[in-house]
Amino acid sequence: MLDAKQYASRNSCANSSSGVLRRLLRSETGNVMALTAAATLPMLAVIGGAVDISRIYLTKSRVQAACDSAVLAGRKAMSTTTYTDAAKGRARSMFNFNFQEADYAATGTTFLTSADAKGKVSGTATTSIPMAVMGMFGAGPANLSVTCSADIQVPNIDIVMVLDVTGSMNDCPEGKCGSGDERKIDSLKAAAKTFYATLKKEMAGNTTSQIRYGFVPYDQAVNGADLFSSTPDQTKGQLPLSYLNDSMVVQSRVAVFTNVVQWVPDRTASVTIFEQTYDSGSADSKKPFKAVTNGGTDISNSNCTNYAKNSNFGSVTLLSGGSSVLYQKGSDAGTETLQTSAPTTGTSYTKTTFERVSPTWSNGSKKCTRRVIQKKYIKQKGYQFRHWSYEPTTYSVANFKNGNSINYNTAIVDPEYTLTEEEYAATGNDGKLDLVELAQLPYQTGLTTAASSKWDGCLEERNTVPATSFAPIPSGALDLDFISGGTSNELRWRPSLLDLTYYRSSSAAVTNTNISATRSNLDYSCPTAKMRNLNPMTETEFGTYIDSLQPGGYTYLDVGMVWGLRMISPQGMFASRNLTGPNGGQIDRYIIFLTDGVPVSRGNSYTAYSVEDMAKRITGTTGKQPAELHALRFQALCDAMRSKVNIWAIAFGTSVEGNLSACADTGRALQADKKEDLEKAFTDIAKQIADLRLVQ
Repeated sequence: MLDAKQYASRNSCANSSSGVLRRLLRSETGNVMALTAAATLPMLAVIGGAVDISRIYLTKSRVQAACDSAVLAGRKAMSTTTYTDAAKGRARSMFNFNFQEADYAATGTTFLTSADAKGKVSGTATTSIPMAVMGMFGAGPANLSVTCSADIQVPNIDIVMVLDVTGSMNDCPEGKCGSGDERKIDSLKAAAKTFYATLKKEMAGNTTSQIRYGFVPYDQAVNGADLFSSTPDQTKGQLPLSYLNDSMVVQSRVAVFTNVVQWVPDRTASVTIFEQTYDSGSADSKKPFKAVTNGGTDISNSNCTNYAKNSNFGSVTLLSGGSSVLYQKGSDAGTETLQTSAPTTGTSYTKTTFERVSPTWSNGSKKCTRRVIQKKYIKQKGYQFRHWSYEPTTYSVANFKNGNSINYNTAIVDPEYTLTEEEYAATGNDGKLDLVELAQLPYQTGLTTAASSKWDGCLEERNTVPATSFAPIPSGALDLDFISGGTSNELRWRPSLLDLTYYRSSSAAVTNTNISATRSNLDYSCPTAKMRNLNPMTETEFGTYIDSLQPGGYTYLDVGMVWGLRMISPQGMFASRNLTGPNGGQIDRYIIFLTDGVPVSRGNSYTAYSVEDMAKRITGTTGKQPAELHALRFQALCDAMRSKVNIWAIAFGTSVEGNLSACADTGRALQADKKEDLEKAFTDIAKQIADLRLVQ
C-alpha cells in the first residue's frame, strides 16, 4: 500500500505524462514524422507480404504451365500406352524449357512423371522460393507443389467424308495421264486410308471415346440404296421407305391415240408371216444366195434388194380362202389380187404387205430375209396410235422403291396399233397411255417386248423453289432442309427412274411421230458407292468401303453437302443417335469435303433435280445458269451449320479459292495439287482431330 509521499510522487508523474500528451494533442509541431515512424514497420510487413505472395502465385502458375506442357509432350511422344524412356525424356525437356529456376530465384526444383496402364501421364513438380521481403521478418522460403496429367481424352468423334466421285476423278492430278500414272480416285483412296491409320495411331490407348465414320460419295446425285429400308435398322442409321414418295413426276413420254380409223386389225385372226432367208453359207439346204446372184460374193444391201424384187416367194396360204398362190415382189402373180388399202364396202378384208430385212451377220454367215405379212381387218370403232407426246408423267413407284421391278414398254413398232373401245376407256378416255400402261395392255402384238427396271438407289431431291438469294434459305427450298425427315409428300425424296425418262428440247410438251424414238441425249450417272451413315468401322471395313469408290458424272457440290449435314446433324432425323455419345459424352462433329472441280451441270443431265432443261426445278425463270445457282446453294448450306460442325474443305487438283475457301472454317481450306499433298492434308486433319486434351 502506497504511503502519502509515494502516492504524491506517482500522481505527480501521472500528471506530468498526461500533460505531455495534452500538449502533444494541442501542438501540431512534428506529429507527421512521429506517426510515420510509428507506422513504418507495419507498412513494410504488409507491402512485403503482398510482393512475396505475388511472387509465389506467379511462380506457381509458371510451374503449373510447365508441368501441363511437359506431361502433354510426354503423352504425345507415346505411340502406344507404354511410357517409354524417350517419352519421359521429352516430358523432362519440355518442363526444363518452360521453367528455369534462375528466372524465379527458385531452388530445389523436382519434376517426376509416371503413366498408368491406359497411357495417362501424370506429373508432380515442386520448387522452393525464398521470401524477398518477409525474410527480413524471419519468414522462411515458400515450398510449392503442383500436379498435372495428360491423356487422349477427346470427346466422341463423328466424321462424315463427303467425297467427289465425278468423272474427272478418273484423270490424273497433274494433267494428262501417262503410262503407270495414278489417277485422282486412286490417290483419294490411299489418302483416306492414311487418314484412318493416322487417327487410329493418335488415339492409341483411348478406350472411352467413340469414333464413327459416315460417307457421302457424290456426283450429280447420291446413292441412298443402303440408307432406306422397309425394315430400318436404327443402329445403322437407316430411314424408313415411307420417307420416299409412292408416286412421282417423270420427264417421260406417252402414246397418244385417236379414233380416226374404222378398220382395225382382227385380233381373233392369226397373222400369217411367210419368210425366206438366204444365207451366204455353202450348204445346199440354205439356198446359197451368192450362188444364185453373183457367183459367190458376200450379200450386200443391193443384192438383197434385187433378189427381193425379182425372185418368187413361193406358195403362200391366204387368210381369205385358204388357197395357195405364188407371189413375187412387185407383181400380183397368182389368182388373187393383193389388197393394199381398205375397201369402200364390206365388213372385212385381208391386206398383204411385203418386207425386206437388210443383210445381217449371224454365226459367221450373212443373211437376207424377206417376208409376206397378211392381216385380216374388220370394220368396227377403234382408236389408233398417232404420235408420242414428251411431257411430265406421273408414275407409281410404291413397289419400285421397295426393290420390285417396274414393267414398261419402250415403243410401238406397228404404226397401225389400235385400241378397242374397252381399252381406250381404260385410259380414262384421254387417249394417252404411259409406258407402264402400254406394258399392261392385253394385246402386245405390235409393241416392243416389255422391259423391266429396278431402282439403282439414286435419289431425286424433294420439293424446292427457284431462288437467287439464300440469306435466309427460302422456306420452300425443302431440298436444303437438313433437319426434317420425309414425313410429308413435300419432304419426301423420290427414287430415280432413268428407264422411263426421255429428253426433249424444251420444258413444254413435245410431240414426235417417230414410233421408235429413243432416249437419246440423256446423260445420267449414279455413284456405285452407296451413302453410309455414321457408325464405328474397323480399318478393314473402312478400306473395303473406300475401295468401292468409282468415278462418273458431273459436280453437284450442294447435293453432297446437304446429305453430309443430314447425317451429322444432332437434330432431326438422326437426333436419337447423334445428340450424345454412347457414354453420354459430347460429340465433336467434322465434315471433310473434297472436290476436284467447280460446280458443273448440263441441261441434258438427269440429276438429283430431274433433267435440268425440262424440269427447271433450280433455275425456273431466274435467267441464271444451273451451275451458278447450285454454287449459291452449296454456300448457303455451309453457312447454315457452321457453328455446329467443323468443316474442312480440300481442293484436289483445282483451286481452293471461291466456294471451298468460303465454306471451310478459318484455316481449314486446303489445296492439294498432287498425291503427296492430298495424303499430307488428310494426315494433318487426322492429327488435329485427335488433338490431346488436358485432364485433372
